[in-house]
Amino acid sequence: MPRFIIFFSFFTFLIACDHLPSVEQDPIVARVGSHYLYASELSARLLPQLTKEDSTLLAQNIINTWAKDQLLYDQALLNLDQPTQVKLNDLVERYRLDLWARSYKESVVKSMVNTEVSPEDIEAYYQQNLNSFTLKEDVIQLRYIILPADNIDLDIIQERFQRFNEEDRSFLDSLSYQFSDFELDDEVWMTKRLFERKFQNVAKSPFENYLKKSQFFLFDNAIEVYLLQVNDFKYHNDIAPLTTVKNTIEKIVFNRNKLKFIKEFDQEILQDAIQTNKFEIYP
Repeated sequence: MPRFIIFFSFFTFLIACDHLPSVEQDPIVARVGSHYLYASELSARLLPQLTKEDSTLLAQNIINTWAKDQLLYDQALLNLDQPTQVKLNDLVERYRLDLWARSYKESVVKSMVNTEVSPEDIEAYYQQNLNSFTLKEDVIQLRYIILPADNIDLDIIQERFQRFNEEDRSFLDSLSYQFSDFELDDEVWMTKRLFERKFQNVAKSPFENYLKKSQFFLFDNAIEVYLLQVNDFKYHNDIAPLTTVKNTIEKIVFNRNKLKFIKEFDQEILQDAIQTNKFEIYP
C-alpha cells in the first residue's frame, strides 16, 4: 500500500485558479506517514509563468521530491544511532540560528550602511595599496569616433575632434547619432586586447606603435573612417590607473566598512543585552 496519496483532481483545480487557497481552506495535497503537504506550500513553489501542463508536471515533481525527503527522514530516525542524531540536531539548530542571524544582519546593513564609497576613500585606498594594482597587460587611454566614410561633415568632425575644447565636445555630442561608434571620455582606458579587437580591420601596425602620448591617428577603409586620439598609455606591470580599478576598490572598501559595522553591531548587541539583564553568565 503506498505511503503517500496525491490528489490530482486538486492539482487541476489549483493550477487553473489565479488565487492561492486561504488558510481556512488549505487542502492536503499529499501525505507521508504523519507528514502532510498542504496546498499553500505547493503553490508557493510553483512558477506562475508556466503553462497548465508544465505546472502539472512541476507539481508532480515537487510532491515526489517532498515525499522522498520525508521517507528518508523517517528512515533516518529509525536507523541512525542516537549520537549521530544528537550531532545532526545540533548542526540543524546551529544552521537555523546562523540563517536567521545572517538574514537579520543583512537587513540591518542594507538600511544603515551607506553603499556609496566617497572618492576620498577610493583615492586613499588606492594610494595605500598601489602595488596591489599592477597591470596584467598594456593599456591605452584614448578617445575615438567611427563614422561612415561618406559623412559630409567629416572634415569639421575631424577638426573638432582633434582640438576638443568644451564647445567641440558639445558639437560632437550633438552629431553622435551619425557615428557608428564613439568614446569621447578622455578618462577611459582600453586594454591591448580590446584595442586590437575593435580596430583590427584598420589598425595594421603593431599595437606598440600606437603607444604615443598626444598622438592623432586616422584609419579608413571603403566603409568607415576611424579617428583616434591617444592621450596616455601604460605598460604591463605598471601601476594600473585609478579609473581602471575604481569599481574594484569601491567593492573592497564597501565590504571593509560592512565587516567593521557588523563587528561593532555584534558587540553592541552583547553590551545592550548585558545592560538590560537579557544576557547573564553564571559562575
